[in-house]
Amino acid sequence: MTQRVGLFSKATAITAAAIVALSCVGTAFAFQSGPSSSSQTEESVVDSSQAAKYAEAMSSFTANASGDTLSYSVTGATKDVSADQTPVGKHGKLSVGTADGFTAPTIIDSHGQAFQLRGASTHGVQWFPQYVNKGAFQSLRDEWGMNMVRLALYPREGGYLEGNQTQMDAKIEEGVQAATDLGMYIVIDWHVLNYNPNQTADQAEQFFRKYAEKYKSYDNVIFEICNEPTGTNWYDGSSNDLYTYCKRIATVIRDAGSDAIILCGTNTWSQDIDAVSAKPLSDDGFKNIMYTLHFYAGTHYDNIKNKLKTALAAGTPVFVSEFGICDASGNGGIDISNANDWITLLTRNNISFACWSLCNKGESASYLKTSAYSTTGGWTASDLSTTGVWLVNTNRALEDLIATAETSSSEPTTEPTTEPTAEPSTEPSEEPTTEPTTEPSEEPSTEPTTEPSTEPSEPSAPSESTATLTTHSAVYGDWGTGAIGAIELRNSTSSAWNDGWTVEFDTTGTIDNIWCAQIVSHTGNHYVVKSMSWNSTVWPGQTVNFGFILNKDASTSAAITNVTIH
Repeated sequence: MTQRVGLFSKATAITAAAIVALSCVGTAFAFQSGPSSSSQTEESVVDSSQAAKYAEAMSSFTANASGDTLSYSVTGATKDVSADQTPVGKHGKLSVGTADGFTAPTIIDSHGQAFQLRGASTHGVQWFPQYVNKGAFQSLRDEWGMNMVRLALYPREGGYLEGNQTQMDAKIEEGVQAATDLGMYIVIDWHVLNYNPNQTADQAEQFFRKYAEKYKSYDNVIFEICNEPTGTNWYDGSSNDLYTYCKRIATVIRDAGSDAIILCGTNTWSQDIDAVSAKPLSDDGFKNIMYTLHFYAGTHYDNIKNKLKTALAAGTPVFVSEFGICDASGNGGIDISNANDWITLLTRNNISFACWSLCNKGESASYLKTSAYSTTGGWTASDLSTTGVWLVNTNRALEDLIATAETSSSEPTTEPTTEPTAEPSTEPSEEPTTEPTTEPSEEPSTEPTTEPSTEPSEPSAPSESTATLTTHSAVYGDWGTGAIGAIELRNSTSSAWNDGWTVEFDTTGTIDNIWCAQIVSHTGNHYVVKSMSWNSTVWPGQTVNFGFILNKDASTSAAITNVTIH
């Protein structure tokens, strides 16, 4: 997808997150259990009445979530949930199998019942490590209706293989610990982006051997072994295809003693899901394997939906490990109507999903507004972006649907089906300006976006400005030869700051990349930057942020000093 360097929240939270990232965490896990057998589904006694109710509820669901108005309360409150009532406590270790009412194999819980994961994908952990913590995950569980978190772990783009392994290892451990304590499922995602994963297969082997051995007895861990490959056929007999890579990494995971679900990426940013059926890993005896489909509602319409339907009809187990309600750039137009059509199709086929992305980066795919300070949960309605509002409405509606099915005593009156009872509309309510294609509207990149998803709500500007801005700066994620810096500007007055802002500061390195601001000049390590056109006005109570990547000598510590604004 769309993955780029991001924006950062309140300086104190960033600094604290950086310290946490380098710390070790405990080893007592509330839901840790002995190794589970992949045959556990066959050993379970399935409640056929409950299975029928679930299938009927899912197959009749039609999504109609709003992105403008919350239908549920989001106050930042948390719940005291007993271990046996958490998602993992209720559903246990997951596997892949068949379930009455659904055509293709799907996720099955420890009781043999079909089960849908509804998850949050982080942004790149090397850029936004501060959101990987128990407080953030608990808010997603308790108020957002989620039961899973996906950790996006880039091998490249300044990630795991490019100087950030220590930090990212710490965040994996913290993330799995948090999810385990909360009884949530967690996906460890080797976030390959825009290349053939065979290029880093040796390193992927080491990574997955390490974590499969570490978490082989955990009921809540899932492995995603290549996020969005490109230019690589699923199978062509070349020994350099995706089948070869996935078989190789799956073998490593199984040899390490883990029978966890494995998610395999597909070609063209995980869109070519229909190619898998010609050569699935099950042909070589592998179990608990699923294949990923990714979509962005502002870009992907009938063409990709038809690929999904073809794959399901062929018996391919599908997992949507990443999607967004905007276009494939991550910062383009939002199509709520098409997003709802997608969720209808996924739910009626019991397909699990994770939405991109948990952060406050100034783009339309982010759950949180840039003014949302907290990185540890406790978010309220005013913190949510359009994506955040839609996501809460969607997940809570599904949570309510399933709760009703679980408590209902009525028997289904019709045979459940895997196809919608009426074909959902696959086009937005208004015709898109360009013909949808299978390719993203622009090539996904790791460069930051410069336009926010929406403009802030703008009250009438006062005739005379007496506004002042205060600044906070922070550096985190120092990997020796580089670091990430962020500066926040806050207007705590009752007047608007008009006509743009200019910030001067010194650094211990040179800026390699900057987002949400533009460099006016620099002499040595002294920089002058100014606002973009869209964030030049800072309204009363508003905060704007900009960030940058520093290149520096490994012998020096990254720092931002002498910050002034005018």
